Amino acid sequence: MSLADDVKAPVRHAGRFFIGGHWVQPSSDAAIKVIDPATEELFFSVAEAQAADISRAVEAAREAFDSGPWPRLTHAERAEYLRAIGRELGGRSEDIGQIWPRESGVLHAIARFGGAGAQATFNAFADLAGTFAFEEPAKPTAGEFGLIVREPVGVVGAIIPWNAPMGLISNKVAPALLAGCTVILKSSPEAPGEGYLIAEAAEAVGLPPGVLNVVTADREVSELLVRDPRVDKITFTGSTGAGRRIASICGERIAPAPWSWAASPPR
Repeated sequence: MSLADDVKAPVRHAGRFFIGGHWVQPSSDAAIKVIDPATEELFFSVAEAQAADISRAVEAAREAFDSGPWPRLTHAERAEYLRAIGRELGGRSEDIGQIWPRESGVLHAIARFGGAGAQATFNAFADLAGTFAFEEPAKPTAGEFGLIVREPVGVVGAIIPWNAPMGLISNKVAPALLAGCTVILKSSPEAPGEGYLIAEAAEAVGLPPGVLNVVTADREVSELLVRDPRVDKITFTGSTGAGRRIASICGERIAPAPWSWAASPPR
């Protein structure tokens, strides 16, 4: 049975990755199987990224940031893309309602609001285009005029866990895109379906190539995303142990400290 034949989830191109604005073939035939917790049967399978796939995604994001139009658009122009992505995700609420319970066991009564929640998040960050102080005067220590300018950091690696993927994807991807960053979204192997939905949304609204790239990988290969010097910032949600590991890798290459949303509250 081919990988495509295994697909039962309402996603397209489960055997591919979304890189550089296209659905590309993986570098190997490795696959990740998602088992429905209710039936203990195969729900669907997705391609599993290897080192070459991570590198290709990073290269696409790097090129899109360095040479593409995205960082050079106005915040208002980028906000329109966010609203469009939000509308697409809002229209996939029933799909999220089918995928999330079969990945993580959440109740359908909760999961079916995932699309509306994602749309609200993208809209909320889009609203910041007109209210956030991306530039503001500041009194300098010397001279008469100073200006604080908040610019995009560059390429962002977003690492998503299994427990609430669409909500976490929205809260990582939307602000990064509004700021003008490009993103590599690394989905959890336990819950990859929502990553495909946002990739399909990005494709549908015509997001410029390379601005959002989506892959699924397990821990060992995922570390390559953190180690890659072409990635300027890591945002992740996960355990304290994962946070220590990511922070130590960023420290080795003198990268900016990772932003995290830990599984347990900070102390």
